[in-house]
Amino acid sequence: MFPVLIGAGDLSGTKDEPVPKDMVWVDSGGENSEKAGEAFWIDKFEVTQKEFLSVMGNNPSFFKGDDHPVEKVTWFDAKRYCEKIGRRLPFEWEWELAVRAGSSSSYYWKDASPDLYAWHKGNANKATHSVGLKKPNALDIYDMSGNVWEWTSSEHESGGKVVRGGSWRNGVTSLKSSKRINSLPIHKFHYVGFRCAVSEAKN
Repeated sequence: MFPVLIGAGDLSGTKDEPVPKDMVWVDSGGENSEKAGEAFWIDKFEVTQKEFLSVMGNNPSFFKGDDHPVEKVTWFDAKRYCEKIGRRLPFEWEWELAVRAGSSSSYYWKDASPDLYAWHKGNANKATHSVGLKKPNALDIYDMSGNVWEWTSSEHESGGKVVRGGSWRNGVTSLKSSKRINSLPIHKFHYVGFRCAVSEAKN
């Protein structure tokens, strides 16, 4: 069973929960034996500067733009933001399910042109861009690869936190669904942002 998307405004069916605005629902199904049956919500878009400013009262980003992804945020900044709106950072396994959207190929767009789906070193002109301009993946989630790397809540085996997704300053190979790097949670870069997740409520 592949991860399942329930569109905004529908109900989840099993839990009868309204879909949170601008989030999609992912059911791990049988694709991950350790997490089989665990479902979660994940943001459809990277958190924007406008959203971050409205909640946190500041915009630390280097590349300014209301609809651009917020960047130059530490892991702690990202965690606090998500918690303030009743969400959390996604675990790495959740991020992996969300980016792949049921695919097993190196890139979630398979053999299509990466330019259609992601901002990377070859097309971004050395800057971030407004979220949602490129095509989404099969779960209707945008910018899972490119634009900015994304913090996760998971610990990296080499230390620090796992960061996923590639960015505007990296080549196409950084956009692979399996690509992962690490960073200390106190660091902040103009190519790292985040999106939030929510655990499915248990009855």
